[in-house]
Amino acid sequence: MPIEGPLKELGIHDVFQLLDLSRKSGVLKVFSQERENEGAVYFDSGAVVAATMKSNPHLLGTLLENSGKVTAADLAQATAMQRAGDKRRVGEILVANGIVAARDIDRYMRQQIETVVFDLMSWSEGFFSFAEEPPRPIRKDTAVKVSTESLLMEGARRIDEWSRMMDRVPDGAVVPKLAPLSGGPQSFIDLLPREWEVLSLLDGESNLRHIAIELAISEFDVARIIYGMLTTGLIELVPRTETVASA
Repeated sequence: MPIEGPLKELGIHDVFQLLDLSRKSGVLKVFSQERENEGAVYFDSGAVVAATMKSNPHLLGTLLENSGKVTAADLAQATAMQRAGDKRRVGEILVANGIVAARDIDRYMRQQIETVVFDLMSWSEGFFSFAEEPPRPIRKDTAVKVSTESLLMEGARRIDEWSRMMDRVPDGAVVPKLAPLSGGPQSFIDLLPREWEVLSLLDGESNLRHIAIELAISEFDVARIIYGMLTTGLIELVPRTETVASA
């Protein structure tokens, strides 16, 4: 019998804890009509082995390419092999071809899982369902199992940190924009590369959630950057009345 219900009755943290304690294997699907999004998390004996998000899948290949570990040609070759009938995952093919080391696959698969799971843990509305099924066989040198307990602990820490930012960044629907230039002397802007990427997408129309999707990073990471820029006065938020009127 599947485990399912609305998140308002059983929070996503409780769902993860239940699957961890009962050492379940299968797939947890979470759908949010409000967000027009859905995610899937795959469990093997209570541990998380894979995760994906519809609007922001954080694909392993994209993470590897962005980090410079592989080229577009490497990924094209791996996906071509899959289309030709190869049942292995992209990471398995890349390791077998000697393009990346197994430890790199492990690192970025963990990053992929964590980013999706932490985004899901911020959802307070929606519907979840879990269906038991045997875990998919994966080569041992490319298999990743992330402790659900560690994900819950880090997820709780992130939620606590976001709660301290809620006075300025209440949710992913906020729309940031550049603040008007002051009449005084202009100061030098010193930002990290990721902060510049966020800043370049501030058009007064895209909300935090859309920026996260565009950059393929978590809403939490974008929220922290926006909060910092709000604190320094570099940006401001479009009033909610304006965003509703333009919707």
